[in-house]
Amino acid sequence: MSKSRQGFGDACRAATAALSVAALGASAPYAPAVERPGRFERSYTPRGAAHFTLSNVSGDITVTAWGRRTVSVLAITESPAAIEDRVVGTDILVSVKQAAPTIRADFRIYVPANTSLSLKNVLGKINVSGVTGDIVVTSFESEVRLQDVQAASVEVRVTTGDIYFDGQLREGGAYSFQSMKGDIDLNLPGGAAFNLAARALSEKINLGEFAKGLTGVTKGAKMVSGNHLAGGPRLTVTTYDGRIVLHKK
Repeated sequence: MSKSRQGFGDACRAATAALSVAALGASAPYAPAVERPGRFERSYTPRGAAHFTLSNVSGDITVTAWGRRTVSVLAITESPAAIEDRVVGTDILVSVKQAAPTIRADFRIYVPANTSLSLKNVLGKINVSGVTGDIVVTSFESEVRLQDVQAASVEVRVTTGDIYFDGQLREGGAYSFQSMKGDIDLNLPGGAAFNLAARALSEKINLGEFAKGLTGVTKGAKMVSGNHLAGGPRLTVTTYDGRIVLHKK
């Protein structure tokens, strides 16, 4: 083969390779896996007060009330395909598949204030703020913080972890906080009326200034019950290995 023909062939092969690389570079930004790696994003617009359920395995969960009608869910995870969602009427259900090794997913969720919540987690912090809908939290190992909450019903149960609540108690409401191993800290308005049943099996119960307004008191070595300001919503607080502390706002 002549040197001129060989040189022409080499030039053609080089040009073809360059065009292939350019074509790949042009198409790559449109591939979803490259554009949004490790993100699960959904937005829902319910036709009424929504009930949002999240079942997570490992990772932090933050729920914040906002002024929009939509429910916005963002999860950061290495396996977005492991997250499933389903909508049935005003029920929105999001869940992370259990797998080995465990899939971590950190959720940031924005909801209308009147959304009711059911949050389930195995491991990870849980924070809820500004919500007026009913709240149920169940976890194996979590620090749970509920702030600026005005729900008529709150139930928090953790196996290991501290619970912090800062909010209002509504007339006719029911509030239950339980940790097998952890402190429970409640920050309530001074004028809050409630029926209290508190048990701390290994540590102390500190009612602070609320002790002065408590009537019909029954005390034991590990429990206190009574009515604050003639009673009202049911407030049940139990820790098997930890302290109970009540603060006035």
